[in-house]
Amino acid sequence: MCAAVAGCRDAARSDQPVLHEPVPDLRPNEAELVLAAAGQVASIEYGGRVITEPAGGALRAGEAPMTAAPATSSSPIDEPGVRSTVYTPDRQTSLDGNLPYFEVFTPTISPFKRVSALDRVVLSPDGITPGLSTSAGPRVRVSIETPDAPPPDARVRDRFWGSVVLDFSAGETVPLPSVSPESRILSLNTDPPIPVRVERDEADNLFVVRGARDAPDQVRVTFLTDAPQSYFGTTIPSTPADSLRDRVAPLEPSIQRRAERFAAELNLRASDPLPDVLSALTEHFRSFVESKQPPTDTGDTYLDLARGKKGICRHRAYAFVVTAQALGIPTRFAQNEAHSWVEVLLPELGWMRIDLGGAANGLSPQNAQDQPAHRPEAADPLPRPPEYLAAYAQAQRNAEAMPQRAEDVSGDLSRATGRWVEPNHDKRATGEGEKLGLGLSKRVPMKAAEIVGKQAMRITIDHTTESVYRGDTLHVTGHVTDTHGAPLGGMRLEVALTRPGQESSFLLGVVASAEDGTFTGSFGVGPNLSHGDYQLRVVSPGNETYLPAVAR
Repeated sequence: MCAAVAGCRDAARSDQPVLHEPVPDLRPNEAELVLAAAGQVASIEYGGRVITEPAGGALRAGEAPMTAAPATSSSPIDEPGVRSTVYTPDRQTSLDGNLPYFEVFTPTISPFKRVSALDRVVLSPDGITPGLSTSAGPRVRVSIETPDAPPPDARVRDRFWGSVVLDFSAGETVPLPSVSPESRILSLNTDPPIPVRVERDEADNLFVVRGARDAPDQVRVTFLTDAPQSYFGTTIPSTPADSLRDRVAPLEPSIQRRAERFAAELNLRASDPLPDVLSALTEHFRSFVESKQPPTDTGDTYLDLARGKKGICRHRAYAFVVTAQALGIPTRFAQNEAHSWVEVLLPELGWMRIDLGGAANGLSPQNAQDQPAHRPEAADPLPRPPEYLAAYAQAQRNAEAMPQRAEDVSGDLSRATGRWVEPNHDKRATGEGEKLGLGLSKRVPMKAAEIVGKQAMRITIDHTTESVYRGDTLHVTGHVTDTHGAPLGGMRLEVALTRPGQESSFLLGVVASAEDGTFTGSFGVGPNLSHGDYQLRVVSPGNETYLPAVAR
């Protein structure tokens, strides 16, 4: 349902009182959340939850600040708090020990916090091995927009809060993690307040530049950002694989020859359709297995890794990037302290993340508990071979044995399995989400144990005010039932307004369904709410018997 918010009130009605309907069972911070409708508290909505701006303050337990100090050349992955500018492949194709991962985004994107992106394939000093590096071009300034800034294109975007401590003791420019290459910065605050600016390099790595040398060395930055939903998965356009070759820097001739030779072994050519090429590359590199015995050393590390099908995330992503760039596909190697993956530029659609999997053990996420986990709206469009599924299944089992929530550890498990719970399906067979409301696909993060035995419910909006003036009252009626049409009473319902195509939400209030399943609410519309078209959303978090649901 949509509602229009008008810019002013009728003069003849300006002296009438603004009525507000009482709301039941207010949680401790709910009065604050309701103020979001008046623009007084910044918040986003995801998975039926309203998420306010993270608190400032010093380093949390287990958190490492982002620093200007350069990475050590001997480290094959990012060190916590450090951005790598080069990658040279290694032959350690198994993981020993645990990799700590600190989440800085809400909804959580574990383990895909984007710290380093490398977009150039270069020849290593040995004159043989292809390596990866970051473009040396100039950085450009990034505008700090506003939470209600319209998207730059028609792609639907998801929103995220970011919170990270920056350490300027080693320099005036410090890396800033991001969610995607095309993420915008919609708000940014520092604690303590200092002047800063944000910059972006050619690989879409973000940086924060301190504007005052006498400012404190450590500063917490909290920011609102977004990412196109297509970044997490979309339909791949049927164009030639090399249709964007002009966006790929030419490879050194010896690298180009070897990469083309390997691509031919997979029966791939640059003129082949892009979906076919990406499917074949993804299936090959997702079929790698972790192994303490590396591939036979022939003196060519790239070909040994690509052909040997042994390795963890960084080996798969590295060989994928070299091969894809030789075929004329703009591809990047992205990583953080715990994981590596690739990004591919699609014609007309922008960048898309491709996870190739990795080690099934060793990830130790922190700061992800009690936060909703981001779930892609689109199913994974690429093959998921048995080796890939088996590794993620093991990661899921490991996660469920830990005190943290399974969805925080397993990261992209939902896309790996391709399974989602739907109404009237056996909830015990899987457990990563629910097709909610009246056929509206809205995925809610939860682990399998939280779904077993629960039932789906439906929320129907029967009537709402089609247009309302700021400062007036919006009326909503509807009913809640199970999938068989039986009424459900006592269900908590959160009523909010959302801009079409955006996830920024303005919570109006909370009601509860009556014994016959009906609900009625009257909500004051904040006088500072921007006028325009909004989508009305009624969300229930569910309870011990019923799964969450949403209606619009």
